[in-house]
Amino acid sequence: MKAYVLGKLPRMLSTTLFHAMAELGYEGLILCEPEDTYVSLGYFDRAQELIDLKRCKELGLGVIRRQVGGGAVLLAPGQVFYQLVLPKSLVPFKVEDAYRRLSQPVIKAYARLGLDVEYKPINDLVVRESQRKVSGQGAGDIGRLFVFVGNILLRFDPELMAELFNVPEPRTRERVRQSLWENIGWLERELGRSFDFQEVASVLLEEFSKDFELEPCTEAPWQALELAERLRKHMTSEETILEDTGRKHTAIKIREGVYVPMS
Repeated sequence: MKAYVLGKLPRMLSTTLFHAMAELGYEGLILCEPEDTYVSLGYFDRAQELIDLKRCKELGLGVIRRQVGGGAVLLAPGQVFYQLVLPKSLVPFKVEDAYRRLSQPVIKAYARLGLDVEYKPINDLVVRESQRKVSGQGAGDIGRLFVFVGNILLRFDPELMAELFNVPEPRTRERVRQSLWENIGWLERELGRSFDFQEVASVLLEEFSKDFELEPCTEAPWQALELAERLRKHMTSEETILEDTGRKHTAIKIREGVYVPMS
């Protein structure tokens, strides 16, 4: 399999590319960083209940709905994405077992970078001592392949994230803001020094290469790039964003085990 070490990607390619790769049957690992700032909805999120779409528009932030689980997240420069696209035969059948196994290279990468983190079921990685979340992960089937995605936060903006939730009162938003500061961590906050994409991506590549035979390359297939652009138009369309998934949002999930009631 190939490891696509791509650096910063514009126009939401940091989300649409792994969808395109999976649909076209390209297996491998994608390592990238978003060039733009936008909101990514989980497959089951009900956007108009969870996110203040008007505020996103005012701030010039795009919104996209991905085809894998996990919650709504703010994606921005300063986040290194790892995206595995694998044959289902290489992945444990039980979802939690898949998360646990595929998280191991990331946990080892964090350790090499100087941070002791652990897996917290079902899809978070947290700092062992403080229990602050440092990576949210998602997984699902796309086409005939299994996709496992997550990010290492170099930097994060809890203030902006708190602005984007659809909550009725200022005091609720303040509780969200405080909870984000208390429960979300990032490398520069935890370790007190700066990091860049190449440093983190190199460690991730080495750790994932211990579990998978990976051949590094720096360009994605052109067919996948073309499909990714078409997918972006669909995944950001009003019809897709406003899809009624049937989910009812009564609380905002900050990390596993921590929720802020929306009213």
